[in-house]
Amino acid sequence: MRLLFGILCCLISALPLSAQVTIQGDNTTIRLGNDGRRPGTAKNVTTKVRAEVTSAEAAVLRGLDKLSGESEDIEMTRLVPLEFGRLEIIMHDCRYPRNNPNGDAYVQLTIVDNGLDKTVFQGWMVASSPALSALDHPRYDVWALRCKLDERTPAVVAGESSPRPLARPEGLGGN
Repeated sequence: MRLLFGILCCLISALPLSAQVTIQGDNTTIRLGNDGRRPGTAKNVTTKVRAEVTSAEAAVLRGLDKLSGESEDIEMTRLVPLEFGRLEIIMHDCRYPRNNPNGDAYVQLTIVDNGLDKTVFQGWMVASSPALSALDHPRYDVWALRCKLDERTPAVVAGESSPRPLARPEGLGGN
């Protein structure tokens, strides 16, 4: 985070005095240098309201067993524990933009490794950025795909990979 801030400061200070820079974050938009002042001293700071979100009672996750290479789509219901291998997954909430139900979902999860009797993940997973907040486990990967609004919401959407492992072409491999 400090490195990103340092790079951003260097880029802004290298701009001409009359340049305009717009920085957008989760809930703010900041405009710097649009009035001829040195960037960073501009008065024009505006706040952009975060898109309204709503919660769904269910979510679709994808789990991968790294040893076998098998993946599985996991349909979760709020506060109903579900087992994936030796992991126990509990979904607390699934949120999505109100005007765009197919948009960027984020899911609050608690994942416990029953073999270690230890919580291995607790927090939010973002469907559009799975590496942002990922499960760090030597055998399993779990990531959020979308909120499930009703029975018409498909488990696998066109363009996503199949929940089954890819078949190895004949003649390749250790047979």
